[in-house]
Amino acid sequence: MLRIALLFLLLAASAHTRAEMNFTPTMKEYTSEGGQFRSLSFLDDKRTITIELPRQWNYRGDASRLELTPPGQTMAKGTIQAVTVPGPQPFDEAAVKALEARVMSELPPSSQGAAITYRQENPVLLEQNLSYEFVVSYQMLGKVFQTSVIFVSCPDKQLVFRFTAPQSNFAALNQAFRRSIISWQGTEPSTKTAAASAPKTGS
Repeated sequence: MLRIALLFLLLAASAHTRAEMNFTPTMKEYTSEGGQFRSLSFLDDKRTITIELPRQWNYRGDASRLELTPPGQTMAKGTIQAVTVPGPQPFDEAAVKALEARVMSELPPSSQGAAITYRQENPVLLEQNLSYEFVVSYQMLGKVFQTSVIFVSCPDKQLVFRFTAPQSNFAALNQAFRRSIISWQGTEPSTKTAAASAPKTGS
């Protein structure tokens, strides 16, 4: 059963993201309580997803993924991706072991001494969808790195939030990235917008 679960998850990881989840971002600046802030929005089918961008962080994205990078940190990066799945994936024992194997297999090829240092159920609840987090530590390029990977089980997709940074500043930077995850908000298209896009019929 474990082999079957692992094969399924590895196949899901390599699958193309459905066209309706498009991470190409639109940035909006706004003022709140005297401070300047930026938010990013992208499309999930007809819905609009909005997240807050950490202050002074850079971003880039396309249809398959969104990348967030802190200023002055060439070795730190956060990514958001989605994988198509046939339905919600329960985080039972077999699934957790398969996800752990997936996390380890996706580390950089030159990493050494990799070990899972932390696990947590439901570190975030996005739109009431369950999640699971792994934190792994490893050595590379003479430094110790840490990577956090959060899997969120949605009805028709699996969201994957990944953040990597040198261990020396991982905690602070990962906290900023986590605030962006928690700010996730989905908005349905307005009735007026839907009506305007509906095809008109002759009288």
